[in-house]
Amino acid sequence: MKKLPLILVIIILNIFIKTYGQQDVQFSEYMYNPIAINPAYAGTKEGFIMTGMVRMQWVGINDAPKSQAFSLHSPIFKNMGLGFTATNDKAGPLQQTLFYWDYSYQIDVGFDSRLSFGLNAGFHLLNLDLTGRNPYHQNDPEVYNINNRFLPNAGVGIYFYTYNYYIGLSAPRLLDQNFSATSTGQALLVRHYFFMAGYVFDLDEVIKVKPSLVFKYTPNAPLSFDFSMNLYHERWGIGFSYRHEDAVIGMFQLFLSQQLSVGYSYDYTLSDLRHDSSGSHELMLRYDFSKRTDRCRPVKYF
Repeated sequence: MKKLPLILVIIILNIFIKTYGQQDVQFSEYMYNPIAINPAYAGTKEGFIMTGMVRMQWVGINDAPKSQAFSLHSPIFKNMGLGFTATNDKAGPLQQTLFYWDYSYQIDVGFDSRLSFGLNAGFHLLNLDLTGRNPYHQNDPEVYNINNRFLPNAGVGIYFYTYNYYIGLSAPRLLDQNFSATSTGQALLVRHYFFMAGYVFDLDEVIKVKPSLVFKYTPNAPLSFDFSMNLYHERWGIGFSYRHEDAVIGMFQLFLSQQLSVGYSYDYTLSDLRHDSSGSHELMLRYDFSKRTDRCRPVKYF
């Protein structure tokens, strides 16, 4: 158990400094905040939406990842949308804070279907503090600290949606960036691609079912995916999700009013970390400022 913090640090540094691993912040309740991975989602709801999320990963392990995200987006004029997302993610000695602004333009392609094109732009603030992590390598030029490294970036996305289903493709960070502080080091933030899809159908007059999935691809890293199945009633939602070779997830959502909803998810880890961790917890709070009279309209769920 005493070696776990050091092991976790090694894993984190291998992901961010040695390889091209998955680097975007991971949330289990992605289906409630798609703007985080696709800028074309901005403004596709009827009104102004605010969402906050908090994630505590691998509880029980020192230096385990902790993430927070806040986003808002709204339609403007007839066919455009604007959005903003702020994210903070800390894992061991590495902390990254992201600020991104989103713009979308939507066109009608059918009676009840629209196609949205999205752009985003923003930056990362990166901090890496290795002080005291390994006293035997204090003079090693490859062991260094980073203080508020500014990394600008931009992304694109496309999002097609109808009354009861959606499909999206995006690359929210287009620029590959090397933030190494040494001439021989290679610390990379690399491009990620996301494909997402979901469908809402009626099980009966009051119960709706929504399967959804997200594929995540990074060059030189294994393809990853999340598959989710949610069941919705007028006042609540319940479901499960499977993250490829990583976790099985249970989710619950409560609609406190037509505008306010809260969600909770629990990840049961499938890797060997499950022996030392009690799992991962995630909370979501969302407020929809739009005024809807039909609270069961399927588009409410994506």
